[in-house]
Amino acid sequence: MKTVVAFSKTLIGALLVPAFLYSSSAHSQETIRVSAQGGSYDVCVKDVYFDAWEKETGIKVEVTSPSYDLGVWRTQQETGKPDWDVATADVGLLHELVKNDWVLPLDRDLITRDGGMIDLPGLIPEIDGKIYALPSELFATVVTYNSKTYAGETPKTWADVFDTAKFSGKRMFSNMVVDFGVLEVALLADGVAPKDLYPLDVDRALKKLDTIKSDILWYDFGTQQIALLQQGDAVIGAGWDGRVRALQRDGGTVEFSPTQAIIKPDLWVLPKGGNFEVGAKFLSFIDNPERQAKFATCVGYGPVLRKAYDFLPADQKFTVDPNNTEGFVVWNAEYWAQNAREVTARFNEWLTR
Repeated sequence: MKTVVAFSKTLIGALLVPAFLYSSSAHSQETIRVSAQGGSYDVCVKDVYFDAWEKETGIKVEVTSPSYDLGVWRTQQETGKPDWDVATADVGLLHELVKNDWVLPLDRDLITRDGGMIDLPGLIPEIDGKIYALPSELFATVVTYNSKTYAGETPKTWADVFDTAKFSGKRMFSNMVVDFGVLEVALLADGVAPKDLYPLDVDRALKKLDTIKSDILWYDFGTQQIALLQQGDAVIGAGWDGRVRALQRDGGTVEFSPTQAIIKPDLWVLPKGGNFEVGAKFLSFIDNPERQAKFATCVGYGPVLRKAYDFLPADQKFTVDPNNTEGFVVWNAEYWAQNAREVTARFNEWLTR
């Protein structure tokens, strides 16, 4: 395995970034500022990545604010005071970050080294011929329910989630329409086959959502999703498989069905104006098969590096087997890259009715 120091020389040298354009000296090399995600994800990032990183490099990690709000990104970039040297992102958010020139391009070597990544459409978002994000794991939006509430017949499909007569109670969905699939869920519940999902029939999806609108509780973040389940405010809806598994480990009475799961990657990016040198070192550090396998085992999301699967325990299972995605829905990055703004505006207008 290459050392971080040795690899970082090639990585930094190959970054497609003229160094003089960006400030990299505003923060000490002894600290790296990383965005927070909250809940079980942050616990695993610390246990698997941060502690080992600090021990190996001597560079301390400072966990700062979450990075999933475009308005926060805008404020930081327009004031020239980025809060992160490295940050997490979703594919939909990534396209907005690139359009606004708020993230730096990466070297393709990050994607292809050590055996490369698994085959999955849209796993490696490429924009205008450049790569701006490092995929780290696969997560799935799944049919989630309180196993105590539905002790008999259990919901399995998105149609079940929309069936309030059969499965009563409040529903939960993410209001981040681009990245977490509420329109896709509505169309699947209305009988659209996964292969016919894109381009989305937004009118049909919103009409389907109208049928349960008064029963929906919306969440912004993963931690809110877990709070809704823990407190019993919502008993069925769209959850993230890793978060649900973490809640199960903590004794929560929750289950999920993998049927019609919507799958997509989590991403890491280098914000413009941050300390890209130390940020690039960190990306190189986590893009390691053995570390990614440990992280996947902790967080419950499948690795994206091929060789990471060689380091997993024999009995380790994930929601998604990357060698067999039949029955799952692969989130369509290309569609959302073209339609995110228009569809988000329509969805937000529908929310306020």
